[in-house]
Amino acid sequence: MKITYTPYQELILHEIIEQTNSAAFFEDIVRLALSNPQQVEPSINWINGIAFFVAPLQPTPEVVKENLSGRVHYGSVLYTKTEFKPQIAVKIGNQEYTVRLRKAEDNPTLVALATFLKDFKQSK
Repeated sequence: MKITYTPYQELILHEIIEQTNSAAFFEDIVRLALSNPQQVEPSINWINGIAFFVAPLQPTPEVVKENLSGRVHYGSVLYTKTEFKPQIAVKIGNQEYTVRLRKAEDNPTLVALATFLKDFKQSK
Protein backbone atom coordinates (compact mmCIF):
# COMPACT_ATOMS: atom_id res chain seq x y z
CA MET A 1 0.00 0.00 0.00
CA LYS A 2 1.29 3.43 -0.91
CA ILE A 3 0.70 6.29 1.52
CA THR A 4 1.22 9.85 0.35
CA TYR A 5 1.37 12.87 2.62
CA THR A 6 0.75 16.16 0.83
CA PRO A 7 0.48 19.05 3.28
CA TYR A 8 -1.21 22.26 2.27
CA GLN A 9 1.11 24.67 0.49
CA GLU A 10 -0.83 27.90 0.87
CA LEU A 11 -3.37 29.35 3.30
CA ILE A 12 -5.50 32.14 1.84
CA LEU A 13 -7.32 34.44 4.26
CA HIS A 14 -10.15 36.49 2.81
CA GLU A 15 -10.95 38.52 5.94
CA ILE A 16 -8.94 39.14 9.10
CA ILE A 17 -10.56 40.80 12.11
CA GLU A 18 -8.54 41.63 15.20
CA GLN A 19 -10.53 42.43 18.29
CA THR A 20 -8.32 44.42 20.63
CA ASN A 21 -10.95 44.01 23.35
CA SER A 22 -10.52 40.37 24.43
CA ALA A 23 -13.74 40.43 26.46
CA ALA A 24 -15.72 41.37 23.33
CA PHE A 25 -13.95 38.62 21.36
CA PHE A 26 -14.94 35.92 23.86
CA GLU A 27 -18.47 37.31 24.12
CA ASP A 28 -18.78 37.03 20.33
CA ILE A 29 -17.57 33.42 20.50
CA VAL A 30 -20.22 32.59 23.13
CA ARG A 31 -22.92 34.24 21.02
CA LEU A 32 -21.84 32.15 18.02
CA ALA A 33 -22.05 29.00 20.15
CA LEU A 34 -25.49 29.95 21.46
CA SER A 35 -26.76 30.25 17.89
CA ASN A 36 -25.98 26.55 17.40
CA PRO A 37 -28.88 24.34 18.50
CA GLN A 38 -26.46 21.80 20.02
CA GLN A 39 -24.99 24.45 22.36
CA VAL A 40 -21.71 22.99 23.55
CA GLU A 41 -19.02 24.88 25.44
CA PRO A 42 -17.11 26.79 22.76
CA SER A 43 -13.47 25.94 22.27
CA ILE A 44 -11.00 28.34 20.66
CA ASN A 45 -7.51 27.66 19.34
CA TRP A 46 -4.65 29.40 21.15
CA ILE A 47 -1.02 29.61 20.07
CA ASN A 48 1.72 31.86 21.42
CA GLY A 49 -0.49 34.67 22.72
CA ILE A 50 -3.10 34.51 19.94
CA ALA A 51 -6.64 33.17 20.45
CA PHE A 52 -8.45 32.73 17.15
CA PHE A 53 -11.56 31.45 15.43
CA VAL A 54 -11.54 30.35 11.80
CA ALA A 55 -14.58 30.39 9.53
CA PRO A 56 -13.85 28.22 6.50
CA LEU A 57 -15.52 28.77 3.16
CA GLN A 58 -18.43 26.54 2.20
CA PRO A 59 -17.15 23.38 0.47
CA THR A 60 -18.23 24.24 -3.07
CA PRO A 61 -16.68 22.27 -5.95
CA GLU A 62 -14.25 25.16 -6.54
CA VAL A 63 -13.16 25.24 -2.88
CA VAL A 64 -12.70 21.46 -2.80
CA LYS A 65 -10.61 21.64 -5.99
CA GLU A 66 -8.44 24.36 -4.41
CA ASN A 67 -8.01 22.30 -1.23
CA LEU A 68 -6.97 19.25 -3.21
CA SER A 69 -4.39 21.36 -5.05
CA GLY A 70 -2.87 22.43 -1.72
CA ARG A 71 -4.54 25.81 -1.26
CA VAL A 72 -6.79 26.29 1.78
CA HIS A 73 -9.23 29.21 1.86
CA TYR A 74 -10.58 30.64 5.12
CA GLY A 75 -13.50 33.02 4.71
CA SER A 76 -12.53 34.89 7.86
CA VAL A 77 -10.31 34.74 10.90
CA LEU A 78 -11.32 36.51 14.10
CA TYR A 79 -8.58 36.85 16.70
CA THR A 80 -7.39 38.57 19.84
CA LYS A 81 -4.09 38.74 21.69
CA THR A 82 -4.36 37.18 25.15
CA GLU A 83 -2.48 35.07 27.64
CA PHE A 84 -3.36 31.40 27.98
CA LYS A 85 -5.98 30.32 30.50
CA PRO A 86 -7.72 26.94 30.27
CA GLN A 87 -11.12 28.65 30.47
CA ILE A 88 -12.34 32.20 30.03
CA ALA A 89 -15.42 33.33 31.96
CA VAL A 90 -17.97 35.34 29.99
CA LYS A 91 -21.06 37.02 31.38
CA ILE A 92 -23.91 37.97 29.06
CA GLY A 93 -26.83 39.53 30.86
CA ASN A 94 -27.41 37.44 33.98
CA GLN A 95 -25.95 34.27 32.44
CA GLU A 96 -22.41 33.05 32.94
CA TYR A 97 -20.61 31.02 30.27
CA THR A 98 -17.11 29.75 29.63
CA VAL A 99 -14.92 29.50 26.57
CA ARG A 100 -12.22 26.86 26.58
CA LEU A 101 -8.82 27.76 25.13
CA ARG A 102 -7.14 24.86 23.34
CA LYS A 103 -3.39 24.93 22.75
CA ALA A 104 -2.94 24.04 19.09
CA GLU A 105 0.86 24.01 18.76
CA ASP A 106 0.78 20.53 17.22
CA ASN A 107 -0.94 21.74 14.05
CA PRO A 108 1.63 23.26 11.65
CA THR A 109 -1.01 25.12 9.62
CA LEU A 110 -2.45 26.77 12.73
CA VAL A 111 1.04 27.59 14.05
CA ALA A 112 1.82 29.35 10.76
CA LEU A 113 -1.51 31.20 10.97
CA ALA A 114 -0.92 32.36 14.56
CA THR A 115 2.59 33.52 13.66
CA PHE A 116 1.17 35.50 10.74
CA LEU A 117 -1.58 37.05 12.90
CA LYS A 118 0.85 38.04 15.66
CA ASP A 119 2.56 40.53 13.33
CA PHE A 120 -0.38 41.31 11.02
CA LYS A 121 -1.07 44.98 10.32
CA GLN A 122 -4.26 45.85 8.45
CA SER A 123 -3.47 48.00 5.41
CA LYS A 124 -5.63 51.08 5.09
